[in-house]
Amino acid sequence: MELKEVIKQRRSIRKFKSIPIPREDIQEIIQAATLAPSAHNKQMWHFIAISNKKILKEMARAVLKKIEEINQGEIGEELKLKLKGIRAYSTFFVKAPLVFAVLVKPYFSMIEEIRKKEQLKSGKEGFFRPHLEIQSVSAAIENLLLAATEKGYGTCWMCGPLIASSELKKILNIEDPWELMALIPMGIPAQELKPKMVKKVEEVLDFI
Repeated sequence: MELKEVIKQRRSIRKFKSIPIPREDIQEIIQAATLAPSAHNKQMWHFIAISNKKILKEMARAVLKKIEEINQGEIGEELKLKLKGIRAYSTFFVKAPLVFAVLVKPYFSMIEEIRKKEQLKSGKEGFFRPHLEIQSVSAAIENLLLAATEKGYGTCWMCGPLIASSELKKILNIEDPWELMALIPMGIPAQELKPKMVKKVEEVLDFI
């Protein structure tokens, strides 16, 4: 399959068949992820492939418990209504045959350090960090999604479960300085692939 076709076919999939994924496919997909560009080639990423149903159920329970804890607080009716919808959209990963936990660790470039020191000297505030580690790992995730699509798998880039990031780190034995950046459930799609609605190029592109 040509790259352009793979990009067109990629979708966010939330329903999967229970067919196990061969370890060889998992390794090839992660190999593709690691070929992504990273700041100064520091490759500040790590991946955990989770197929243990007991662990996945424990993770889902942790997310639901955290949502319930927040829901019990003084957050207002509007936010409570939103949390009700978040419950399902943050835990469907539990039904996937495999879930990737994507980890990232902080990285400060020399340029960032210099800019920060210069701003401190001048008394200016609001130093903007380009977060090179997040840009780098995001590139790896995109490679992962496309490699999975090329092999016929569906995926979904999930950040909703991070509402319980501290609890998930404990379950997965993730130690500092590593942080959980995303969960990516993966499997054979069990839903119809609908056309993707995107903005016209003219809306997102300027020429200078």
